[in-house]
Amino acid sequence: MEIIKDTITFMYPDKLVFNDVDVTINKGEIYLLIGRNGTGKSTLLRLLGKIEPYKFKKHLIAEKDISYMPSDLSYYPYMRIIDLLKFYHDTHQNFSLEFAHTYLEEFQLKPNKMIKKLSLGEQKILNYLICLSKEAKLYLIDEPFPYVDLLNDEIFRKMIINKYDEEKTFIIATHQINEFEKLASYCLLIKSPETIECIPTDEIRNSVSLSVEDYFKEVMRDVKGY
Repeated sequence: MEIIKDTITFMYPDKLVFNDVDVTINKGEIYLLIGRNGTGKSTLLRLLGKIEPYKFKKHLIAEKDISYMPSDLSYYPYMRIIDLLKFYHDTHQNFSLEFAHTYLEEFQLKPNKMIKKLSLGEQKILNYLICLSKEAKLYLIDEPFPYVDLLNDEIFRKMIINKYDEEKTFIIATHQINEFEKLASYCLLIKSPETIECIPTDEIRNSVSLSVEDYFKEVMRDVKGY
């Protein structure tokens, strides 16, 4: 079932990001969003998350049912982790404090630790934890892996597996393709402002006998000037 469908044109004052590019998102799928730096991955997530002003022809997900993880962090540095989680619990009806506490323990993050004392990897973990502690229909995740070690990578993937059901859709933008490609059902490849290729990950592996990462490298070698 299609939950989002449009032909998108969007620009910033100094840059055209998308020009009549077709985008279709189906319910219950996990999408891997890939592309070179500066091709609009973060912008697309912000559009789909209704953060950037844009009127979709078809977008069936209400804002309250969207959980967005930005690539950057903007938390008050003198808060403790536990205070931040309680703040989200108090201000978001769909935020599960129990889910957050469960994975705090798995990530070995101390609830009383101040945010300003977190490493970059710990900040990324906290950002991801908050995103997935919300009960949503659409999860938009921007670069979850930078600064995160291999053991925590595994927990990241396990969280998505545990959270996923046929009513939830995930779109994950990342340069670390191998970490997520086995989870993803589709790859969204931004090739140009006019082209976003959507292809099943199984089709990539079976028809061209390449991993998603190797397919991305092969395709982008032939894309000039973008």
